Amino acid sequence: MNNCELVVWLITGKCNLKCLHCYASRFNGDNEISTDLALRIIKELTEINTQHISFTGGEPTIRKDLPLLISEARNFGYELSIVTNTFLLNYDLMKFLVKNDVEIQVSIDGVKKETFYKIRGMNLEILLEKLRQLKSLGAKIRPIMTLNKINYDEVADYVELAANYGAIEAAIIPVIPIGRANSELLPSYEITREAIISASQKADEIGFNIEIWCAPFALQFINSKRTKVCSCLIGRGLDIAPNGNIMLCDSIETKITNIKNNNIKEIWLTYLNYELVRKLTSVESLNEKCKKCKYVNKCLGGCHARAYAIFKNLLMPDPLCPLIH
Repeated sequence: MNNCELVVWLITGKCNLKCLHCYASRFNGDNEISTDLALRIIKELTEINTQHISFTGGEPTIRKDLPLLISEARNFGYELSIVTNTFLLNYDLMKFLVKNDVEIQVSIDGVKKETFYKIRGMNLEILLEKLRQLKSLGAKIRPIMTLNKINYDEVADYVELAANYGAIEAAIIPVIPIGRANSELLPSYEITREAIISASQKADEIGFNIEIWCAPFALQFINSKRTKVCSCLIGRGLDIAPNGNIMLCDSIETKITNIKNNNIKEIWLTYLNYELVRKLTSVESLNEKCKKCKYVNKCLGGCHARAYAIFKNLLMPDPLCPLIH
């Protein structure tokens, strides 16, 4: 049985912001699992050799038992991260996260204050002050930018900003038009390609590492030791919704089972043997255009959620892949 590399755990669907591109807004009405069940799951995840737990949402700092969940996870030796807009991070919580070696993944979706406010409805200066405080405490910061039609021309400046604020790395993910996001936010494949190249060139120029998430097709045009193009985690990790549903991925509605139904080892086996998981991790199941591509073994069709959002077919190629155009 394969080890579980990563658990993406949406511990709440609630959020204090209403960002234009939010894929998780569809979880806002979900009932959250209890603290006791969450603690049980954290313990059981050791049975499938889980390496990393990412607490996300919604806004995970809304959940009052977050420190307890983090402390328990730390006791079991997992690598930990939290995805936050930082708005609710007070100084004590910052110190707690740093003390427990939690990587803080901060959403930065614009470098210009007008862009940032338009997308997130939050004052950029508030976020930058939080970054300054986190940096002074020695936090491990990894900013994330969701690339879209509004902010694509600020990507290189975003990489520089991340470096200037002492981030360990920065991540870029092209928008997936689900939840509150719609296809009008989706940049063209040409814009996406040029923006990612621009970010990679800036990373090389300043000697800073970046990652490209949910866009493995970028392997076609990126050749840089400073830019890591990450492959899809379907088949290698678990995505848990606020109500305990195990999803195909956090951006695809398909429910496989629920953590209330069984222990984690059985749930992991159910997930690995689920028909769609097997198809989406097999070259033979992909669209003919993808099968003929020399990058297919690493790309596996790109982002399946983005393909479903645009083509209504999980096995179609990623609509942002330049080669399908």
